[in-house]
Amino acid sequence: MIVRPLLVRTALLLAVALLLVACGEGKDLAGPTAAPEAEEPEPEPEPEPEPEPEPEPEPGPFSPLTGEEIDEELLDRPMLLVKVDNAPQAQPQTGLEAADVVFEERVEAGITRFLAVFHSELPDTVGPIRSARPVDAQLMAGYGRAGFAFSGARNDVQPLLRDTPAILTTEGRRGFSRDGSRRAPFNLYIDPSATLQEVRERGAEPFDDVRWAFDETPPGGALECPEDAEECTDPGERIRVDISSGYDTAFSYDADAGLYRRSQNGQATTVTGEDEVGAANVLVLDTRFYFSGPNCYGDPCPETDVVTEAADALVLRDGKRYEASYSKPSQESPIEVFDAEGRPFPLKPGPTWVLLPDGLPGVTR
Repeated sequence: MIVRPLLVRTALLLAVALLLVACGEGKDLAGPTAAPEAEEPEPEPEPEPEPEPEPEPEPGPFSPLTGEEIDEELLDRPMLLVKVDNAPQAQPQTGLEAADVVFEERVEAGITRFLAVFHSELPDTVGPIRSARPVDAQLMAGYGRAGFAFSGARNDVQPLLRDTPAILTTEGRRGFSRDGSRRAPFNLYIDPSATLQEVRERGAEPFDDVRWAFDETPPGGALECPEDAEECTDPGERIRVDISSGYDTAFSYDADAGLYRRSQNGQATTVTGEDEVGAANVLVLDTRFYFSGPNCYGDPCPETDVVTEAADALVLRDGKRYEASYSKPSQESPIEVFDAEGRPFPLKPGPTWVLLPDGLPGVTR
């Protein structure tokens, strides 16, 4: 009876000990709950560098005759001057719409002719080609060793032409041809590319000393109608120039195109093809008109002189009209145009038509 309680107590102690050991081992096995390790934040991606902006292309080069951008290779192209007829039988002309500059001058019987200057653009054909006059020698000499295409000249005019730096070319040389659908003498034409190549081979050279200034923005000081004028249209919208008793030339402003459109004796000027004649600028120069000896079919010849230290001029651009002046002190000098302050007048970039009447009183305002 003594042994059993001892055994029971021993068994209980052993059970308690085992329980304590088991609890302790359980704690050791599980251990304390470990805090999760903090994740390293992913680094912010480096911003991509902004691409360098493309540099703005340098403007130019610019045409010395129009002030517009042209291909650089054209700076090595000589100018080509072409004498174009304006008799009724010669109309419509071909290629005038592509000229950079066109001069209009009076010849016999009160008609006019054109001296067209090509540089920025060469059309396929230009004409009809007619004969030269003394004023052409004055005009062409201001363009250096340009080419000059014409159909001939009076005996007294030929030495004047040869006394210029221009390279003369006429029928029988490369580029000239006759149009069989027209009656002579109103059917002589040139291929400007072929003619230019021909005069280059004979010494024609590029020229850039034109001395014209250009600006897209029209200057101040335009002429306006007097406040008390009852009947006065905007002076810059239209101009009519009586070059002779039988020919009046007018230019009207086309605001949509920003160009002046030419008409003659009330009829719109047309050219062959779909293009139109358009002038960014119209210059009217106060020239000296006179008659020379009886070399024109037995009558005195009408002549125009543009060589002068200073003379009055009118300029139309952007639908505005300006009083100006021009100077050509020698035959070899270019024609320069000045504003009322004596500064180079800023022409609008684009083609220019130059009218050579007998003074400015023939201009109606």
